[in-house]
Formats: sequence, C-alpha cells, structure tokens
Amino acid sequence: MTAAKTMEQGRLRRVVTGRSATGLLLGWGAFLISLSPSLLPRPWLLQAAASAVSTLVAYAAGALLGALLSPVCTALGLSVRVAPERRRRAVVVAASLVTTLTIAAWIAGHRGRVQTARLVGIDPPTWAADLRAFGAACLLAAGLLFLTWLFTAAVRASRFILAHTVPRPIAAALALVLVLAGTAWVTQSVVLSRTLDRLSGSAAQRDRQTPAGLSAPTSPLISGGPGSTQSWADLGRQGEIFTAHTPLPQDISEVTGRPARQPIRVYASPAGSSVDVEEVAATVVRELDRTGAFDRPVLALIGTTGTGWVDEFNVESVEYLTDGDCATAAMQYSFLPSPVAFVTDRELPKRAGRALVAAVECALAARPAASRPRLYLGGESLGSFGMQAAFRDSADMVGRVAGAVWVGTPGATTVWDEVTADRHRGSPQIAPVIDNGRHIRFATRPEDLRRDVYGRDLGSWARPRIVYLQHASDPIVWWQPSLAYREPDWIGERAGADVDPALRWWPLVTFWMIGLDLTVGNNAAPGHGHIYQDDLVDAWAAVLDVPLIAQERTAIVDAIRQAQR
Repeated sequence: MTAAKTMEQGRLRRVVTGRSATGLLLGWGAFLISLSPSLLPRPWLLQAAASAVSTLVAYAAGALLGALLSPVCTALGLSVRVAPERRRRAVVVAASLVTTLTIAAWIAGHRGRVQTARLVGIDPPTWAADLRAFGAACLLAAGLLFLTWLFTAAVRASRFILAHTVPRPIAAALALVLVLAGTAWVTQSVVLSRTLDRLSGSAAQRDRQTPAGLSAPTSPLISGGPGSTQSWADLGRQGEIFTAHTPLPQDISEVTGRPARQPIRVYASPAGSSVDVEEVAATVVRELDRTGAFDRPVLALIGTTGTGWVDEFNVESVEYLTDGDCATAAMQYSFLPSPVAFVTDRELPKRAGRALVAAVECALAARPAASRPRLYLGGESLGSFGMQAAFRDSADMVGRVAGAVWVGTPGATTVWDEVTADRHRGSPQIAPVIDNGRHIRFATRPEDLRRDVYGRDLGSWARPRIVYLQHASDPIVWWQPSLAYREPDWIGERAGADVDPALRWWPLVTFWMIGLDLTVGNNAAPGHGHIYQDDLVDAWAAVLDVPLIAQERTAIVDAIRQAQR
C-alpha cells in the first residue's frame, strides 16, 4: 500500500470519526439542566427521554457553533494545548468534575421533582425511579448521539468523496443537501407517515366502539334519541358518551331542591371518513331546531377536543345551574387525540369553531330578537383553541356572546395571546387583569374570579362575562415555540402557587421539557396541570350570574363526579 493511499485512508477515517468537543460540552450541560424540575413530574422513562433529547439538541447546537468558530480561531491563531505530561492529570480532574457535578445535579433534580409532585397533589417519585430514569437517560443520550455522529459521518464522507470531482465548497454544500434529503425522506416516509397512519386507523376504530354500559337516549330532546337527525351509533364514541350522560330532571332536582326541566343535548359527527365542518355544523343547527333548543333561555356551544370529547364538568355545570332549562351543543371534527390533531392540521379545529358559531348565529338572526336564547360558548384545550378562532379579537367576542368559559387554552390561541399581552402592568401572565376585570377574568383557582392572585379586589363585573381558567402548572397553556429562544414572563414572575420557584428557563431545553410535560398534563390532581373539574362549576356560575352557596356547589360537584364514574 502506497504512502499516499495510506494517508488518504487516514484522512477518511478522521473525517468519519470526528467528534465535536464544543458539542459534547454543551450536551453535557443540557443533560444536567434536564434533570431540574419542570411543571409536572414525569414517569421515569419520559424523564429519560427528556434528558436524552436535551443532550442531543445541545450537542447539535454545540457542534454547529464549534464548526463556525473553528476557522475564526485558526485565523486568529487561538488554540488550547495540554502538555503530554499533564494530559493524564487533566483527564482525571475533568472526569472527577463531570462525575461530581452530574451526581449533584441528579440529587438536586430528585428533590425538585419531589417538591413539584407535592405541589400538584400526586405521589412523589422514589429514588429508585429516578435512578432508573438517570440510567436510561444515559443510554438513550448515547444512542441519540451515535445517530448524530452517523449523520455527520455521512456528511463528511460524502463531502470527502465529492471533493474528488467538484470544488470543495460545492462538495460540502452538496453533501449536506444529499444527506439531509435522505434523512428527511426516511423520517417522513418511514417513521412519521406510518406512525400517523397507525394512530389514525386506531383512533377511527376506537371511535366506532360503543363504551360498555351505555345505552341510547330515549328522549327526543337528545341527539341519538327518537327522531334524531343522526342515529346514536353514527355519533361515534364521544358523541355516545356525551348524549348518554344527559341528566334527567329528577337528577337535577335531587341536587338543587328545585323543579327542573329535561336539558337538551345536541351532538353531530362527520358522515364517513371525510370531514366537512360546514355540513356537520348544519347538522347541529338542524338538531337544535328539531329539539326546540332555540326556545330555551340558555344555549351553550361547547368546543370539543381532537377526539370529539366534552368534559362533563363543562356541560353539566350549565345544566345544574340553570335547572335544566338550557341546551348544549357540540360537534366532532376529528378522531385523533388533541396533540396529534394540533400538529397534523392546526387549521381544522379553527374551521370547525368558525363554522359552528357562524351557523348558530345565522339561525339566531332569523328569529325575533326577543325570542332568542342567550348564546354562551365554552371549550377545553383544543376545543377552546378552535372556538375562539370564530372571533377577530376579544372586543369582537364580548360583542357577540352572552358569556364564555375557556379552559386550559393553548398558548397558540390568537385571542388569548392578544388579551394576555394587554394585561395591566403588575398583573402576572398566569392570571392577567384586563380592564380591572370588567368583562374578562383569568383564574387559576375560584378565588381569582373576585380578586387577583395577589389578593387585590377586582372591579365590578359587567355582562357579558368571559372566564379563562388556566392553571399555572398546565403545560397545554404555557408551551409555545417562543420558549425555545425567549424566557416567558410566567417563569420570571414566579406567581404560580403550584409551580416550583426553582424552575428556570434555558434556551431550547425548557421548550423541549415543557413540550414533554404535555403528555403528562392529565396526571395531576384536580386543580392542577390540565385537570379542570370543580373550578368549572364556579366559572359557569359566575358567567351565568347564578348565586351559588357552598352546599349546593358541593352537591353539584359530587353529582358530576358520579356521572363521570
């Protein structure tokens, strides 16, 4: 073998096996940061994923930074060299420092997660669980870094080969494009496409399965009952749950001690696999007209989540507080879980919200003003996101509805973002004060409906009344793309009663960690995370302007919980 050929093989080996010291350093720092508390404690495997991906992202950023700085340092003659006789000692010192800081970060992280668990009312993680998370995180991080090194090795090897036929700068750019295109194709065609197909198929199949123990309504005032536009089976799983749990007049009277009417519940689902939101909304209007819903004094439209789910606390609160003299309506626009629906087609829930509100408003406009019901809106999570898309801004909302209760609104919601940005100076982002609470009030707990989070009384509450319920520990509300590069106010303000004050913001890492918290938002106790239950009774009582004594509130909450079970 010639010396030239040996030299060329050596160059190729160095190209393929290259490592980024800057990337490794930033990756290790991100690993330590990922052990710190977030909004909610995670299961050990999810914590391992959080640490591993944080390490990968930071390594990639460090590798890019190192590649950009390397030519500059070379041009300036800057370099760091360790004498051979001191190299071994430097390695020992560095390894000892890394080990000590890593163990200290793990211990501090465990204590922080225990504190977070107590704040949100769930059992704290054990030392054993956190030890499993730490070990799995190390293995996952190593595996992801190996994939990163494979990617960079492919780029460098391609550049090395192409440099024999094209100029070096062109070879570098072409190599990166080729490897990126190949990686994107594999990720899209093999990973994402197949995963989404399986999720979609599984969700559609589940939607066709009637939950055990439920039976079709017997009242013509409920969708799926006698004379309904759609059969009970055609309403889908969530529609069947929604209609089957409608309380009877005697159920309401038993709780309130007052005479009650049969509440009207309307639900519509897409016909077949295709979704035409205008047609589904038209079906809702036909059902409202058929059941006489437009003759009731209160009409509430409830936005659904991705699967078509409606929280019983959201709808039954209205029914009990109005003694059943109301109508509630909802429509399904997707079969997918909310996070998947939000990522795959963010416009669909918006179009559904606009279509439903527009169709109902059109029907109301055709009736004499004196005989129209008061129109209320509500929605949780993706349901809140979609329904608020029916309005240009908060002023438009206040001018068109009698009231609204928005629950766990995602931070990407335009109206929510506008209202939050216009808050009074000195009011925190988790519970903004708008015009001293004249029409719109934010609440992290029922007390916030009357006073701000610092205990200061709000002003008089005029109609229409709009409530935003949002827990400080709810990742659905606080996860936004801007978390990747900008610290949000709510972290610096440290005003959340159920958020660890030790929570800090770190570029990229916090974005990813809060994003993972989305998957455990429903693991918290009621009143924390993404679990909104009892608070909805207080919110709807305030919006409907119905006096509510403690004994009746307790009875309503117990009745709704029993219905959920």
